[in-house]
Amino acid sequence: MKVISIGDLVTDFYYKNGNLIGVNGGMSSHNIIANLSKYKIDTAVYGVCGNDDVGEVALDSLRKLNVNVDHVLIDENIRTRCFHVSYYEQNGNREFTSKKRCPYCNSKKWYLESAIDTNYILNHINDEDILVFDNLNSKNQTIINNSLNKKMLDLGQYFELEEYSNDEIVNIIKSKFDIINLNERVGKYLLKRFELDNYIELNCLLRSKLLIITQGKKGASFTFGEELLYKEIEDVSEEIDATGAGDAFFSVFIFRYIKNNYVVDSHFIDKAFESALKLTRKVVTKFGARGHLQTFIKVKKVDNICTCDKFLPVERKQIKRCNININHLENRVINAINSKAYANLCSINFANCNNSLFIGTGGSYAAAVFAAKVINQIYATNTLAMYPRDVYYRNNDNINKVFLITYSGTTNDLLESTSLISNDKKYIITKGDTKKIVLKTQLSKKNIISYSTVNSKNTERGFLSFEGAVAPSALFLKCYFEYYQKENLEQFISDCFKYWQSYFNDYFHKNRDKLNEFLKIGNTINVFVGDFATVAGLDFESKITESGILNVIIHEKKNFSHGRFINYEHRQNYCSVYFKQNKTTEYEYKLLKYLEKGSNLIVESKYDGLLGEFDLLIASQYLIYYIANYLSIDLSKPSYSEDAMKIYFYKGTL
Repeated sequence: MKVISIGDLVTDFYYKNGNLIGVNGGMSSHNIIANLSKYKIDTAVYGVCGNDDVGEVALDSLRKLNVNVDHVLIDENIRTRCFHVSYYEQNGNREFTSKKRCPYCNSKKWYLESAIDTNYILNHINDEDILVFDNLNSKNQTIINNSLNKKMLDLGQYFELEEYSNDEIVNIIKSKFDIINLNERVGKYLLKRFELDNYIELNCLLRSKLLIITQGKKGASFTFGEELLYKEIEDVSEEIDATGAGDAFFSVFIFRYIKNNYVVDSHFIDKAFESALKLTRKVVTKFGARGHLQTFIKVKKVDNICTCDKFLPVERKQIKRCNININHLENRVINAINSKAYANLCSINFANCNNSLFIGTGGSYAAAVFAAKVINQIYATNTLAMYPRDVYYRNNDNINKVFLITYSGTTNDLLESTSLISNDKKYIITKGDTKKIVLKTQLSKKNIISYSTVNSKNTERGFLSFEGAVAPSALFLKCYFEYYQKENLEQFISDCFKYWQSYFNDYFHKNRDKLNEFLKIGNTINVFVGDFATVAGLDFESKITESGILNVIIHEKKNFSHGRFINYEHRQNYCSVYFKQNKTTEYEYKLLKYLEKGSNLIVESKYDGLLGEFDLLIASQYLIYYIANYLSIDLSKPSYSEDAMKIYFYKGTL
């Protein structure tokens, strides 16, 4: 099943105070599909465009959202339709105009009759596909009348209805659409046209499973069966541009309708309205119908030809947030070890802590494992690295100290999991603001070990954090250096960064054939960890899994010998990343010999012990970074569903 938008492609030109600021794909039904593409369901556009610059923009804007455009026919005899949206702002006043004529040359690129090929579309849709229409022109009606598919109608104008009689309007619409979405202007027109008192009566005529009447900032009315619900918008968002808000709103109802097994009831409407409201609040803060989904394509003139006739795209250098984060990582780590956090860490009497917990999630869990290893090695005390939920379900009466490692300092799971442990036993290791954390947690200021400094106030932005794993680990590494009277910690850290950046830069240039097979999206990668090569593997698994590009199976090296090789052989999962310290044990020789049948990336440190552990953690950051670059993916911006966010933002008990 896929959701398909039917119709001619349109390219929107956007102007601000008279200046062209960019172009993007347009048309209501296609905008609905563009929004639906973010929900991980199959989407497609079946239509037509010209073989021109604006046609390529309309196609490319959909491709970039993973909308299938294989069934868009390119017609050499037409010019792709263009729409011009102008935005003026002066002295706090805003004005919008939407026209089919170019404000520069006054020409109109808008053919009257739809150019879609109805026979082609009818021959290429499947019965289970859902069709979306935004007008009732004669060609759309041919498809509507000759297909058995579930259909959705979004009607924002009533001018095309004026040429029909009342009976003809009913015949065109009645019982043909599961959901009909009308704005208030069209809704009122139909009430007046049919001399009806309310929308229940209107839907008795049209016979849709759900009739939606959107009323802008006021809310929306919903009619199903004999019921009429009105949903009011209580908190109106600051609005920059309402263009596309209705399209986004309707897309949520279509998605929810599919997820609800095509059932419409009051509970469905409550949930869909709540989600739709969240999305439209985001839409209206951006300029353009798809401004919340993608940036405008900037264009420049060709000679003296108007841009509505011909233009050249201005190549935009895409900034990948993970590039920025990795480039600043070394300085941020050096700043962390030179911050007040280290003195605060040293003030803790670890020697008298017989039992300590180190707690983290994601990359912070890897840092918790490293910290626990350091304190255990220095003081021979019992240290455990754990996830928050594991802590929540254990008896912690004999725990002396608890260390919460969290980049923000206020991660709910960590605070919730230790809510029954006395505050004087808890320490938070973070880059967060000490004052804010004290207010939220009620911990003493001395128990907040923040490595934020004047030189490193800026925090990493993005879904994945490099600094959150490495900086806390570096603080505990400094404890190790001081205890064993080792020198030049900064030099050691800098050497690690320089070595692995150079190593993976060369590796990814020289092994492209091997990497083409190794790094296919969706591949399963075996990651081998153990001894002093565990932290890197944990962090690698966390970040790669969160990126969604590869599946990762973690193997402790010796545990692999107890039957895990069966999965390796039966599933032919022969791609492996093997983290190892400098020393190679007798068992490892045998294991590495066995793994030679597959494709292996062996990441070997020049060091042993905890130095090797930290060195490999740096290696892991660069390996993750170079994988992202190789696949042209920004790991700081993975895609995820709305449903996933419900568990991500969960703030209750564990």
